[in-house]
Amino acid sequence: MHLLAGIGAAAIVQLPLAAQAQVAPSDPVPTTSPAQDPALAGGENDIVVTGLRASLQRAIDVKRNADVIVDSIASEDLGKFPDSNVAESLQRITGVSIDRSGGEGQFVTVRGFGPSFNTVLVNGRTIATENAGRAFSFDLLAAELISGADVYKSSNAVLQDGGIGSTINVKTARPFDIPGTKIVLSAKASYEDIADKFAGEGFGLISTTLADGRLGLLLAGSYQRRKAQVNTVATNGYFRTNLPQAGLTNVYFPQNLDQIVDRQDRERIGINATAQFRATDTLTLSLDGLYNKFTVESNASSLGHFFSPGEITSATLDDNRTVTSMAQSINGKTDYISRTFNRPTEVYGAGLNLEWKPTDLITVVSDSSYSKAVSNNGGNEVFAVVGFPNRVTFTNNGGIPSVVGQSSFTDNVTGRAHFATREGIDTSEELYEQRLEATFKTNGGFVKDVKVGGYFLDRTKENALIRSENNVGCAYCGYAIPVPNGLLQTFNAGNFLKGEGADLPRQWLTFDSEAYFSFLESTAAANAQDAAVGRPVGSLAAFLAANNGYAPIRYPDSFRIGERIVAGYAQIDFESELGGLPISGGVGARYVHTDVTSNGSQQVLLDLRLIPNDPTAYTAVFAPTAAPVQRKTNYTDFLPSANVRMDFTDQIVGRLAASRTVTRPDVTLLAPRVSFTNLRPGNLQASGGNPELKPYKSTNFDGSFEYYYQKGGYFTVGAFYKRVNNFIVSQVAPEPFALANADNIFPGGIASVNVRRPRNLEAADVYGVEIGFQHTFNYLPAPLDGLGVTANATFVKSSAGVDTSTTSQTFALEGLGNSQNVVLFYEKGPIQARVAYNHRNEFLQTLANGTGGDPIFVEPLGQFDVSARYSINENVAIFVEGVNITNATTKRHGRFDNQFLAIVETGARYKAGVRVDF
Repeated sequence: MHLLAGIGAAAIVQLPLAAQAQVAPSDPVPTTSPAQDPALAGGENDIVVTGLRASLQRAIDVKRNADVIVDSIASEDLGKFPDSNVAESLQRITGVSIDRSGGEGQFVTVRGFGPSFNTVLVNGRTIATENAGRAFSFDLLAAELISGADVYKSSNAVLQDGGIGSTINVKTARPFDIPGTKIVLSAKASYEDIADKFAGEGFGLISTTLADGRLGLLLAGSYQRRKAQVNTVATNGYFRTNLPQAGLTNVYFPQNLDQIVDRQDRERIGINATAQFRATDTLTLSLDGLYNKFTVESNASSLGHFFSPGEITSATLDDNRTVTSMAQSINGKTDYISRTFNRPTEVYGAGLNLEWKPTDLITVVSDSSYSKAVSNNGGNEVFAVVGFPNRVTFTNNGGIPSVVGQSSFTDNVTGRAHFATREGIDTSEELYEQRLEATFKTNGGFVKDVKVGGYFLDRTKENALIRSENNVGCAYCGYAIPVPNGLLQTFNAGNFLKGEGADLPRQWLTFDSEAYFSFLESTAAANAQDAAVGRPVGSLAAFLAANNGYAPIRYPDSFRIGERIVAGYAQIDFESELGGLPISGGVGARYVHTDVTSNGSQQVLLDLRLIPNDPTAYTAVFAPTAAPVQRKTNYTDFLPSANVRMDFTDQIVGRLAASRTVTRPDVTLLAPRVSFTNLRPGNLQASGGNPELKPYKSTNFDGSFEYYYQKGGYFTVGAFYKRVNNFIVSQVAPEPFALANADNIFPGGIASVNVRRPRNLEAADVYGVEIGFQHTFNYLPAPLDGLGVTANATFVKSSAGVDTSTTSQTFALEGLGNSQNVVLFYEKGPIQARVAYNHRNEFLQTLANGTGGDPIFVEPLGQFDVSARYSINENVAIFVEGVNITNATTKRHGRFDNQFLAIVETGARYKAGVRVDF
């Protein structure tokens, strides 16, 4: 059975291992037609791949012949990836780690650089993302629609800029890679262990070539559904404070403790379509289209406890002055929280590639593409709270903290109204991209070919924070009035974290948020609130009507960023000998100009007025509406690169690479807005974005040694060093604001406000070692000769590490951590199987938590995945898969190990299915 020729060069049947595969020496992404690029198609000498070993050998052959450093994964065949999505397969590669959402891989970190530092392409084209920043969500893409993916760790002039960590190119199937007609159908049933729910998946593909192979058509579709449950215990963070009733000062105090059961309905629909036409022997056209819709409807029920320092009557501390136990007065509250976290996401994309070969030595390629991603979630997320007075005690003796209430969490509770809001963010990104490139080959000599090209990209990103009509907000804050009888109902959390041995309640009360909103929006509830707090009856109803109306409200935090990139590049690829040893590679440079237009809105501060008899505060006078703000900036970058490969022997290959790369700042940081956070005498403060930010710039050096000691086996070791400048740090600096100065407070009518903005301030060195190993036991007696193992490890460090002994640190490299992978696989006759273990060491998630400003660390995590397949005949196979079969949980802690922040349980999930292809 033909493997999509070149479909990522690497991996293995049912096993996208981190086989460090390299693609064609001078083409890091396809610049020719996918049907003609030798790295993507077999041409006259198609390689017939019949299973795991052939796929492994193909990966090794391509790796040995390449000049750029790139790791790859590939499906065994059309629509056959063993992982749920591409991110989960990428994590098998050395240096690659992932972050999960709902138990599925979502974001990718490469060599310690998070998702915003990795450029993601689909078929060599930039793809729009629905996230507020630049991070791409891999869980948008159904793995069945992907034929392979390449992770480029060294750069060259041809490769799109923007990825200091890596550039990841995801590839889909093309009909010219599949001669004749091919039909694939598969169906799966899936089971979620925690939710105890079943769901299903389906995939279909048809590909055909017509008109004597000059016309190719392919259509593929995927449907996936999950009924998942995510269990979480979390505190928002610890902050330093005093406990006056307990007689304690300068303690680390937990803000809250919540138990959350999040029940999710996750639906993914994906469609790929491709048409290819070989118009003449010298002209080939390829037209691609993709559509992905990923919807997550997430309904969470929480039992929450918010702690106030002034209500703590007694407490115990550890040596770090972290609260380990405490008792709360009767003024404390227990909350029942109903919340939704929705992701209504759609991604569209289309591309047209024209390849013209006027002679055997000249190739001209034009590639045009468009993509758009939207997440229409404005006003779509609910956060609603009903509570009651409850004296509780908090205990944290290591592990998961526990809370015991004086009153039961389920019986004889009179719920009281507190808070309810509907809001969310609408996000959209639109991309237009054009690349025009010419390759001039030579007839021999030192220079193999010369590439010259031009590139254009126009990106528009828009974020809008929207609160829906009749948004109650904090109008009922204070627990003043009871909610209607019957609103609160018993909620059963099931086997909530029982595997962790936690002493936690597994029943509490919950409510329907829409019924709660109906009550709060009623005149009767508003009048009852007025009477309870001593206001004139009718005041709240009038206020809600005047301030909410019946139309969604767009808030000043919204922004729109336009980015236009124009680049030109040239590269010389060479091959020769040095000291009798074969040497090849490429040197080149990319010249890039970027224009940025930042649009936003902000409050306009008109004046600060004195308050009679109160010298501690000003009355702020703002304009009635926010003012539009626009800023424009531009910058230019020169990005040289060089890649060299040398064959020391038939078995030993060495590589060196050097380059300069950039990553542009997250668009969320560019919004030209200011929000005033403190307007008291002597302490005027504000925060905002910074449209003047420049890109991160990195100087990179890579070296690797590869030893191919057996057919299907290798040992590789690589080292890398990056010097990154222009790291962005939040810093405070004084800025002048002109005021009316009616009370003659500020000389000249200018107030100096300390404004916290992101600024380019820091630099860091990042260095590491990557080790890979693959071995097949084909010399053992049958049936053991089907065994094989792949293992890799990454060790990475930085000069910008976190120091937990100080509270004044403003910069550290987040996401940096070691990782290890081991996969045991077996293929013999109709049987295939694998056991994969992925481990990520502890790493810093963020340096400054929103609560308390302290670091957040993610603790070490190891996960087991398994799969097995049996081929009934050459057309029909049955299979089973298991993900996270040991129910590994994600844990986070604060500055010190015992500052518990969260434990997240996503559970195991299993699949079984059948596949038919002919």
